[in-house]
Amino acid sequence: MLKANRAACPTLPGVGILIIIIDDETTVLCALNVLLEAWGYRVLAAESEREAVDKLSSAGGEAPEAIVADYRLREGRTGVEAIRHIRALVGAEVPSIIITGDTSTEGLREARASGVTVLQKPVPPPHLQAVLARAIQPAGRPAGA
Repeated sequence: MLKANRAACPTLPGVGILIIIIDDETTVLCALNVLLEAWGYRVLAAESEREAVDKLSSAGGEAPEAIVADYRLREGRTGVEAIRHIRALVGAEVPSIIITGDTSTEGLREARASGVTVLQKPVPPPHLQAVLARAIQPAGRPAGA
């Protein structure tokens, strides 16, 4: 019988943590979903703000611990608007990240002014992992505790 070397098995940083991801590009959404699940997160994936709100509403009222959204979404909506809507729905300032390929000054200004973290595409997975860990880190608790 094979025994796993405990040092060789990395601890999954997101075990049990619920994250909402919103991206209207199915391929990007699926890739991000697979990546976050591999890190141990529970993922609620949606292609639009409306779908995210519907899934969250039917998920038993559990608030997400983070939101990751593309800047430009369907129906002329933005990730910033989706984040505001979800935060209002759950009644909490859920840590949020906008991932964008948008280079327009206006779009970037709106995203940054909203107080969310903004990451420019392409985002290397280790960078996203570190930003997510910092975003959901409870105040006063050291990372990995």
